[in-house]
Amino acid sequence: MRLRRSSWPRELTEAVTIASRHSARGKEDILAAVRLTNGKWVAGTRAAVYLPTDSPESVRRVGWEKIERAGWDSDASVLHVFETTAFGTPLRATDLPVEDPGRFGQLLRERVDASIVIQRHVPLVGKRGVRIIGRRNPATTDVPVAWNFVLDKGLEPDQPGVMDAAEAALKSVREEFGI
Repeated sequence: MRLRRSSWPRELTEAVTIASRHSARGKEDILAAVRLTNGKWVAGTRAAVYLPTDSPESVRRVGWEKIERAGWDSDASVLHVFETTAFGTPLRATDLPVEDPGRFGQLLRERVDASIVIQRHVPLVGKRGVRIIGRRNPATTDVPVAWNFVLDKGLEPDQPGVMDAAEAALKSVREEFGI
């Protein structure tokens, strides 16, 4: 039997309810949340993470498939969340100062990992290459897979042939999996 907290702070549940109204899934139940050291909250549902905004009474909904990665810095007591962006633009980073991420940290890792449908490294120049990633929101299977790729260190998009090879690798992986 899995226990869940049934009563989160009213301001958090209201903010998540308002933010989730704009999603295809409608109202979402909070599975885990944690209060940040600055008094704001971050919450996770089956379909999304709700990140704090500058406004104390609102949160920003980010589907799990749009989280590139997350990491816990125990020395600084900060949970780092990085969102996917268009190729060639920096990842959107959100730092969450928290004493202990607890169950929320576990949910974050679990849902981000569950969003990865396919991950493949394709060598382009020697061992350096491109990491192809296909993601889908783990709360549903009726949406298309979102694709992106990341070049290894030492490869630059302006190097001759790199982008063509990366695009060909992406096409090949998509065809291989029929997605």
